[in-house]
Amino acid sequence: MLTKYMVEIREGMCSRMEINGRKNDGLLEEINYIKEELYKEKLKLQRERKAFYFVKKLAKVIVSTNSIKEMSKKVYESMRQAYGECTIGIAVNSPERERVCNCFYHEMDRCLDFEDIPYNEKESKLLKTILHEREFLYSGERVRELTKFVGSVPRACYFAPLKMEKEVIGAFTYQSYERDEFSLEELEVCRELVPFMTIALNNTLQNKKILEVNRVLQKHSKYDELTGIYNRRYFYEIFEEKYRKAWKHGEKTFLYLMDLNNFKGVNDNFGHHRGDLALKRVGEILKGRFIGGDVGRFGGDEFLCGLTGITSQEALELAQRVTTDIHDEDISYNFLGSRVGISIGILELESGRVLRDYFKELDNNLYRAKRSSITKIYMSKE
Repeated sequence: MLTKYMVEIREGMCSRMEINGRKNDGLLEEINYIKEELYKEKLKLQRERKAFYFVKKLAKVIVSTNSIKEMSKKVYESMRQAYGECTIGIAVNSPERERVCNCFYHEMDRCLDFEDIPYNEKESKLLKTILHEREFLYSGERVRELTKFVGSVPRACYFAPLKMEKEVIGAFTYQSYERDEFSLEELEVCRELVPFMTIALNNTLQNKKILEVNRVLQKHSKYDELTGIYNRRYFYEIFEEKYRKAWKHGEKTFLYLMDLNNFKGVNDNFGHHRGDLALKRVGEILKGRFIGGDVGRFGGDEFLCGLTGITSQEALELAQRVTTDIHDEDISYNFLGSRVGISIGILELESGRVLRDYFKELDNNLYRAKRSSITKIYMSKE
C-alpha cells in the first residue's frame, strides 16, 4: 500500500498546480502514475478481502467434513459458484501400496468414477505433484498437451500436494473450463485452501484408522481368530440373552459342550497347520447344524453350543447328527487312517441361573460322554 506520506505529496502537487494555474507535464505523469498505483492497490485489497472471507467460510465447511467425497463436493460447489464451472479432485497418497487411491472428482454437478493411479503411471499430473512434492500450473496450450483427464478437457489446471509435516498424504486439483488463465484471486484461494484440506484429509484418514482398529478389536473381542465362531466370553454374553428370553416364554434351553477325540494325534502326526484346518471345519459344521442357536470355541479342541425352543428328543438327535458329520469328515489322527470323533455333553437348563453357573454340571456330562464306548453323547437335566 502507498503510505500517507505519498498521498500527501500527491495532494500537495495538485494544490501547487491549482495555485500557479500552469500545466506541468512531468507532474501530471507522476500524478497519473500514483493514481494508477492507488487504483491497483484498491483492487488488490478488494481481491484479498473477498478471498479472505471466501476462504474463511469454506475452511469451516472443509474441516467439518467426515469424508474425502464430501470434502471434494463442498469445495467444488463453492468454487463453481464463485468462479464458474470447474473440476475439483482430491486423492489419497498410499506409498505402502505405491499408488494414489480414494480419488474423488466432481464436475458438472456429479461425482466422476476414478480408478487408483499406480506409481508407474507417468502421465498422471496428480501423481506428479505428489512425487515431486510441489504445485504445478498448466494453462492454454500446455493443458492441451496433457493426455489424460478424468472428465472433460479443461482450459487451465492447478495441482498441489497435501502435505502434513514431512509426509505427502494426498493431492488436490482445480481445473477451469471458462478461462485459459487463472485469475490471481483463484490461485490465492486455492493456495489458502490447501492447508485446510490437508488438515481435513488427515483427520479423515486418522478417523478411518481408528475405526478400523476398533473394528478389529471388536471382532477379536467377539470371535475366535482361528475358527471365526464366537469366543467363550462372547458366547456366554450373546446366548445369555436368548436363554433369558426362552426362560421367560417357557421354552427349553440346551447347552452343549463338545470335545474332539484323539485330536492331539492330528497335531503330533500331521502338524498344527492340519490341526487348524480341522478345527475350522468343525466350526463350520457346528454353525451349519445349530441354526438359530449360537456356537463358540471354548478353548483348544472344545466347543460350546446353545439352542432354545426344541424338545429333549430333538436336542439328542441334533447331537447324533453332529457326531455323524464329524465322523464322515474323515479327519485322520494317525497314519493308519483312524478318524477323529467327538464327545458331547448336553445339559437341559431349568432353574434360571446364570449360564456360567452350569459349567460344572455340563463338564461332568462331557466327561461321562467321553467314557462311553458307544454313543459318546450324554444328556441330563440340571
